[in-house]
Amino acid sequence: MPESPMTGPLVPASPRELKGLIRDWRRGRATKNLAEAFQDAYVVVIGALMIGAMIINVILKAQRVVASCTSVSCLSARTVLPWAAFAGAVAVALSVSQLFGPVLASAAEGFWLLDAPVSRAKLLGLRLVAAVVAAFLGGAAVGALVSALTGSGAAEVLIWSGATALSAAAAVAFAAAQQGIERHRLARIFTYLFGVIAIAALMLVVGVSANWVQLGFAGDLGPQLGLIMIGFSGAVLVLSVVLARLRLGRIRRTRLLSGGALVSGISGAFFALDVGLARDIVVERRAIEIGHVTPVRGRGLGLEAVIWREWQRLRRFPRPLLVIGATTVVPYAADALGMGSLSSVFGALALFGATIPLLGGLRVLTRTGGLARCLPFSLARIKAACIAVPGIVVAIWTVAVAPAFAGFAGVAPQHSFSDAALMAVATGAAGLLAAIRWTQAKGVDFGAPMIATQAGAFPPGLMTNLFRGFDVALLITAPMLLGVSPFWSLALAAIVAAVLLNSMDAESMRARQAEQQKLLEQQRKQRDAAKAASQQRKR
Repeated sequence: MPESPMTGPLVPASPRELKGLIRDWRRGRATKNLAEAFQDAYVVVIGALMIGAMIINVILKAQRVVASCTSVSCLSARTVLPWAAFAGAVAVALSVSQLFGPVLASAAEGFWLLDAPVSRAKLLGLRLVAAVVAAFLGGAAVGALVSALTGSGAAEVLIWSGATALSAAAAVAFAAAQQGIERHRLARIFTYLFGVIAIAALMLVVGVSANWVQLGFAGDLGPQLGLIMIGFSGAVLVLSVVLARLRLGRIRRTRLLSGGALVSGISGAFFALDVGLARDIVVERRAIEIGHVTPVRGRGLGLEAVIWREWQRLRRFPRPLLVIGATTVVPYAADALGMGSLSSVFGALALFGATIPLLGGLRVLTRTGGLARCLPFSLARIKAACIAVPGIVVAIWTVAVAPAFAGFAGVAPQHSFSDAALMAVATGAAGLLAAIRWTQAKGVDFGAPMIATQAGAFPPGLMTNLFRGFDVALLITAPMLLGVSPFWSLALAAIVAAVLLNSMDAESMRARQAEQQKLLEQQRKQRDAAKAASQQRKR
């Protein structure tokens, strides 16, 4: 052991001392404390409180509406629906855990902290606890929300909230235990398994409400099943946390830093409120994990080649089709739970999120203006070619959900076949156009003049990035939500489509204006040269 001439043998620092040094270094260089930060952002805090109160009010009203249905089918559906939330929370927790780690470290920590002669398990212990606690809180919120929206009582809401929270935390702890031994196949299998269980539970809700399946659940069976899941999930959580804690020291630094780099990139994108950039970072991460693919020759000429490439991309990565297939259950489930008037809104929002992965080609061509200008077609025709394949998928989705708008469960008001078909078409158009608006939205221009607000200076378009896509979906489905004819929704969809698919966007207009200015400047120079030559001949 090396010795110092002044103090004797050098003793390595403990993990607690290193963490304390980092904490003191960060606090010593902070320019504002927490109270000052909240004082500067009091408008945001008040806005969050107001929006939270509105959301809670909507949930309570929906709970009263759904609780008014006391038939056997409604009671059975309420018993099954929390299972869908339970399985969905586990699937999402496992998927996110595989994406980020769940245990991770930043590049700075990997540069000098992980190489220090200290126990890596002690350095990463709090990271494991933080991941498990975050999953617990997220699962609790999902379980409480779904249980409340199904009209359950306070006791059932608490039971299913606890069951979902413990299951999500157990899923993250299990993924961390698998991370310690560099094995992820079992976590992937459970991700798909619980995803299928969630979809099957939603389909069972639809079948029960349509009297296709008779379950005959007792009223107190739901809480009993929830208590059983609390015990089972708690046991899995304890066992997984113990295994993950024992294997923390075996996690490779490369794996820790990759998750930290992904978190840094996504946090930077969310700091700029650019959700599209965050998704691009995730897509890039998945592409790096795949490594390489076998090149495939295209077909056709002109726009046909672009359409064929979109089909090849979908055939190579068909996973988004599974998500779109799962969203077909949303309108049926809404009608089954007595919320048929909201089927169009829920269906459009679900389709909006599921269609975004199908529009990768549109995002590349709209974000890369130089690439689009290399093609001998107008921007409007290029956009139409990029959305041809997603449009066909959405058309199939529309046919699949049309019976839901006819009120098949006998709970919501019945609609004629023609009105149900028009409502399905309008809902599909709302979801597709919302995804198109979200995909082709431009990034925030931080070089533009800032807008002065009470919370500080913001660049134009920073706050509106969070609402892009949602505004289109809500605008088109608003007439159907208000009970107006679906023709108005189709008319709004036609107007929105004309605006979104028009080639005269801001960037192309600036490019054309610059080209016209250049042409006018050349013509002026030619006229001046001709005039000078004419005067020279006269002399």
